[in-house]
Amino acid sequence: MPRRLTLDAPLECTIRAAGTLDPAWGERLGGLRVRPAGRGYPVIELRGRLLDQAALFGVLATLYDLGLPLLSVDCRATQGPPGGGAGPPAGPRPASDGGAG
Repeated sequence: MPRRLTLDAPLECTIRAAGTLDPAWGERLGGLRVRPAGRGYPVIELRGRLLDQAALFGVLATLYDLGLPLLSVDCRATQGPPGGGAGPPAGPRPASDGGAG
């Protein structure tokens, strides 16, 4: 049975936009793979897993800021954590003072 799509579930996404974009942008776009996909005109395809719909919104906002018109967005719920750098940065968590104060 497919997993239900929710706001906070990991997503498997394919996004197509008109224009060109260097594959190095993938890191800034939630770790999605960026590749050319157009035949006869410039189209890029971004594909991969995102942490949740907030991460998807961030990717879409970045494409908008870059002036790349969307052609299609296809997302499906997926199992497990995202495959790219879409999660919070790794590092130590702030120490708790145990409620003293």
